[in-house]
Amino acid sequence: MGMLENTIAYFAPVWAQKRDEARMRLSLSAQTRGIFSGGGAYTGASNNRTLKDWSTSSADVNSATLPDLPVLRDRSIHLYNNTATAHGAIKTINTNVIGTGLLVRSIPDTDVLGITQEEALEWAYKAEREFEQWAESPLSCDFARQLCFAEIQRVASIAQQLSGDVFVLMPHKPRKGTIYDLRLQLIDAARVSNPNDKPDDEKIAGGIEHDEDKVPIAIHIRTPHPGDNLTYAAPRWDRVELYGAKTGRRNVLHIMEHDRISQLRAAPILAPVIEQIRQISKYTEAELQAAVINAVLAVFVKRDAETDNIDSSIDDDDEEKPWERADNPQSLGSGTWIDGAPGEELQIVNSARPSNQFDPFFTASMKQIGMALELPYEILMKQFNSSYSAARAALMDAWKMFRARRKWLVNKLCQPTYEELITEAIIKGRIRAPGFFDDLTIRRAYLKTQWVGPTPGQLDPGKEYDAANKAVEYGFHTRTQATAELTGQDHDEVIKGLSREQALRERYGVTLNTGMFQPVATNDKQKTEEEI
Repeated sequence: MGMLENTIAYFAPVWAQKRDEARMRLSLSAQTRGIFSGGGAYTGASNNRTLKDWSTSSADVNSATLPDLPVLRDRSIHLYNNTATAHGAIKTINTNVIGTGLLVRSIPDTDVLGITQEEALEWAYKAEREFEQWAESPLSCDFARQLCFAEIQRVASIAQQLSGDVFVLMPHKPRKGTIYDLRLQLIDAARVSNPNDKPDDEKIAGGIEHDEDKVPIAIHIRTPHPGDNLTYAAPRWDRVELYGAKTGRRNVLHIMEHDRISQLRAAPILAPVIEQIRQISKYTEAELQAAVINAVLAVFVKRDAETDNIDSSIDDDDEEKPWERADNPQSLGSGTWIDGAPGEELQIVNSARPSNQFDPFFTASMKQIGMALELPYEILMKQFNSSYSAARAALMDAWKMFRARRKWLVNKLCQPTYEELITEAIIKGRIRAPGFFDDLTIRRAYLKTQWVGPTPGQLDPGKEYDAANKAVEYGFHTRTQATAELTGQDHDEVIKGLSREQALRERYGVTLNTGMFQPVATNDKQKTEEEI
């Protein structure tokens, strides 16, 4: 209470009491208005004129997402098949994340295993060879015998982006002509659904069964695909447990990005921009069609209606006019001409397409779409017209997402597959790993890896190679890291290649001079032959 209120209360207590009551009524009225208008500490929760028509839902992630998934998948696939924006964005992501395929490099933990670097290197080479011979053969790695492991990576990644998630079964199926029994079977997201198309409930939702603790324990796979128009058999659902009950072995890989807590299924990557891509595509088609019509319809015939009526009353009704012939074109085409009536004149069509506002609007829309997909405009549009610094900044920003997504794909698909294959190799006795089945820590030490994929490339190779040299020199990077980031190659393989080249040069007595390749004789016999 301030000095004024104290003074009033001392000299006029009744008046002071009335002032306090009025103040309380005013405060209560303001609070009541705030409650009914949604007002509080945040204007975003108010129901003012700009927000009163904003209807939201407090449904949990599964209740909000699962009913919309079929439509979101269909529309995402349609946009991918029919629009350059969606197709190009997804292709760009997968080209940079996966490229020709992620390659494994085994790096056993020597401290845990108690082995030397030489022993670890020998074990790593053996493990890599066993995995690569399996991964490079569609007969070995693919259940359908169509894809090698690099192609499985690409198909699984694209399917996940278009459908929100994808499932990979890991059955063991003996097959002639193969060493290992492990196979990968890709399952489209639409095939995982509730048995007999029952509504979602507390036990099964989105085709995923969970226990009392809401932990997923199995999936239900529909056969045939709900969109299969070539199979007329009645659908059936097969229940597949995520982990084996006896061994704890992984039976299913669920490749999905989780955005919210307790999320069972995910929406396609294009979900936030489906409407925008669709509208900008329609706008582009309209502008293109208008430009085509303007290009084809170079001139048109202007005719005076009154003159035409007089001419028609004089002319013989039985005489065929040029503009009345059946072969007079009624459709537009390149080089089309139209017969006009006597007295008609030609008018040139002024081309106003594309609109001057098309490019700025299209560019702004592409920037917004790129924001949602974490693709800078320059990367999304493959347009590098700015300075070196700006182009490099865009490239570096995009590669933050590419690296994060690569790590996610490794964790979800590549590493689990590698671990399963190496485990089978150890069981079959093709790789020796003491203590592998006795101690989980030892098992993890044997299975430690690094996965190598495409690199960002170099806008200015000279500057970037100099920077890499300094990073290695100062101890910030290893040569293995620098080689992988600059070229995408394995440092060990580069060393082997350099060794072979050096041996070949020594064999033929060739020395490389700085700046230009030039063979130099290194023995007296060669000098004598050259002089002769």
